[in-house]
Amino acid sequence: MSDKIKDWLRQTAENDCHESFEKLYLHFVPGMQAFVASVVGDREVALDLVQDLFVNSWINRKNLTAIEHPVNYLYCALKNNAVHYLKSRKRVAPLVFEENECITLTGGSPEADVITKEIRQLLETTINELPYKCRLVFRLIKEDGLRYKEVAHLLDISVKTVEAHMRLAYSRIVECLETVLPQHTSLYKPEKRSGM
Repeated sequence: MSDKIKDWLRQTAENDCHESFEKLYLHFVPGMQAFVASVVGDREVALDLVQDLFVNSWINRKNLTAIEHPVNYLYCALKNNAVHYLKSRKRVAPLVFEENECITLTGGSPEADVITKEIRQLLETTINELPYKCRLVFRLIKEDGLRYKEVAHLLDISVKTVEAHMRLAYSRIVECLETVLPQHTSLYKPEKRSGM
């Protein structure tokens, strides 16, 4: 979990800081809405469920720092809320693929600051051309900091499937970087060994 998320959680829990809680909400809402929309099949309902989760989190904000893995906890709580919603509607929604759901790379890390604007846009395009489930896995792991096992549990898939999605995402990103930075290709590709 990133330091800024830890800081927002601490400020919210200890100081009742609305600003920190809002930053926390704005950070998680795109990924959480995409995730829960794939469960319930409706983006509006998904947003309502995410908002309900954060309302309850605000009500119980004093307990946020006591949770060992708050990001995983929030996603599990959201999944449980979605399942409860579906049961209350007495129907099971099919898995919905949000083809228009996009990922935006932010300049919040030192690595991202080094990447030029053109390369960042090309990488965003490459990531957003991934199949929806692959993008969702990539978002949960890279943006929200969940572990492979946690993502597998949330999406009811195997860890091997999560690994396959991440391999696909990484291979597409490497292909993109090879076209943009051919002089650095050796950094991204392992050398082939002869005689093995």
